[in-house]
Amino acid sequence: MSIELIIFDVDGVLKEVVDPYSLLHRHFGTEEEGSRHFQAFRNGSITYHEFAQLDAWSWRGQRVDEIKDVLRSTPWTPGAFETAAGLKARGIPFVLLSSGFDLNVEDVADDMDARGWCANILYRDHGRIVGSMAVRVPYAGKGPIVREIIQRWGVDPARVLAVGDSDTDIRMFEQVGHAVAIRPRSDAVRRAADANMPDLTSFIAFIDEIEE
Repeated sequence: MSIELIIFDVDGVLKEVVDPYSLLHRHFGTEEEGSRHFQAFRNGSITYHEFAQLDAWSWRGQRVDEIKDVLRSTPWTPGAFETAAGLKARGIPFVLLSSGFDLNVEDVADDMDARGWCANILYRDHGRIVGSMAVRVPYAGKGPIVREIIQRWGVDPARVLAVGDSDTDIRMFEQVGHAVAIRPRSDAVRRAADANMPDLTSFIAFIDEIEE
């Protein structure tokens, strides 16, 4: 069966860093704040929206250019660009869906020539972070977004493939006909995927196999 669309998670899949939020906290020395915010979310004291606003507030006043430089310096997953080129050669479009933020995802989409992307938005003004975030991809909320993407593209869900690595990607896997986990971060992710890979170096070969 031919694949008509691929949806990639970004962090841990296309980029080696699995958590850009923690990366920025380390860079700006706000790790203690970030850990406190996340624990409050995990124990139910605050909502994911509140967590996102608190994280964004931690970086208020920081320069957008500096944040982009930090994010651009992170390594790509082996095979990422070969995968993008291989998909383009085969005429298979792909989009990015991340619960990370736009300052990272937009650049990744541009570098890989993705056909679209969706992520949370860090608001900025005059080149600096203002301290708030638009939550477009809530925690464990990728399922409905994948359905919207499939509807927008007008493709059969059975001909869509999703690629992720974390428990939040399982809801994405459930909406499509094929799922690949890159370095799955839990047994649940491993079980939810049709195939598990250490990186993207064999991804195009996998695509060619299922399209035979």
